[in-house]
Amino acid sequence: MTEGYSFLRFLHRKYTEEEYINEAWTPINGFLRQCLQNTMENCQSTSYETIYHHIYTTTCKGYKERLFTDIKKVINEHCQNTKLQLDESMKKMIDERSTRLMNCYILQFIDHARQFHRAIELIIPFFHYLDVVYIKSKLRTTIRQEFYASYKAIVIECHINQVFNTLQQLVQSSEGPSKEIIGLLLKFVHDIAPDLAVKQRHLLKRYCNNEDVFNEITSNGNDTPTPTSRNASKRSVDELPGDEDQPSAKRTSHMLKSPRSDN
Repeated sequence: MTEGYSFLRFLHRKYTEEEYINEAWTPINGFLRQCLQNTMENCQSTSYETIYHHIYTTTCKGYKERLFTDIKKVINEHCQNTKLQLDESMKKMIDERSTRLMNCYILQFIDHARQFHRAIELIIPFFHYLDVVYIKSKLRTTIRQEFYASYKAIVIECHINQVFNTLQQLVQSSEGPSKEIIGLLLKFVHDIAPDLAVKQRHLLKRYCNNEDVFNEITSNGNDTPTPTSRNASKRSVDELPGDEDQPSAKRTSHMLKSPRSDN
């Protein structure tokens, strides 16, 4: 009984700034960057429970707002670096006017989107508790929406027109990308920014292999859910997930053993 009471006192004692940085944020920051750089093979599987523990403890110790702000900074920094790489590739493509570089630009755009999508789907389960007690309840959005909104605003919206213009030029030549490559492009644009994918209805109709998926995507563009930021979210608290989303030991254990990824 005494041990349980001592643990509760520890859990609800607020972090100092130094404790937050050294005990929580440093390992969380390293974990995020490993995920975003797709280098998780260097991270031991035992680290999963440790990272979840740091996030849970930080949320309980009065640093949930600070944690979310710091997470967004890491995500935005990654998105800015991705944009710079695509900017360089686009400039080189335009300067040299090479079909090879045009294909490389599209492939690079797809590869970055694939890596980001894979990283975010791996990261999200670890922040389930923060998502429930702060982001959904206070900000009326979700951590997935926030992450994808950053990538959409910083990367996709800056390059999507050039990507599809380049694609249109390539499909009219004998050196255009394969149907599979175009399908991947549409898939990842739709996963991250579905409202932008719907605008390419003619490409979806031509390259979407699954008729049911095509109909779902294009049947009603206005109702397509988008990863909007919290400022644009109009949902009420009643529409947000309720008690069934509260993290349990069983659910957390399952998520940590089977983090989602897009292979």
